[in-house]
Amino acid sequence: MKFVCKFLAVMIVLMFGSGNLFVLYVISYRNSYDTTFDNIVVLTGGRDRISYAFSLIESYKPKNIFISGVYEKTTLQDILPQKPIENVRIILGKQAKNTEENAKEIDEWVRQNSISEILLITSDYHMMRSIMELRRINNELKIYPCSVNSIFNMRFYLQCFKEFYKIVYIYCKNLLVEMKNICCL
Repeated sequence: MKFVCKFLAVMIVLMFGSGNLFVLYVISYRNSYDTTFDNIVVLTGGRDRISYAFSLIESYKPKNIFISGVYEKTTLQDILPQKPIENVRIILGKQAKNTEENAKEIDEWVRQNSISEILLITSDYHMMRSIMELRRINNELKIYPCSVNSIFNMRFYLQCFKEFYKIVYIYCKNLLVEMKNICCL
């Protein structure tokens, strides 16, 4: 019984500690690029992601902005800012309902349009998992992460822990698939 209690205590400390390391990683990450990007991809679901993408038009001069995971009844007029946007094609992806489906929707769009690199916009806490899902489907796509910074508060802290455990789950799931593929060869 003592062994089980000690084991559980160690596991709790490890999980709590690694979750805190993830929080530190998220709050320390900052992004900016001294280049232009033809294609910006935005994942819906988080605060300010779309408006942040529109604010980058002047700096990065994209030809396309692909917004993945848009609600099916949302129109382009619902999303556009007050200021007119010129010389940028905005595409609404309405198939995705979660991060895994975002990756599939983005992959379909980049392959149809022969795109080899994107500037990916999502929330800071969501970036790592989004990239993991995209890489699982399309390892050749060059991804430049550009995160929307969150306000550091308890909600953000808890969101980071939730996101961290989703990442651990995906990592384990991918590892099991790899092991299965190796065993079946």
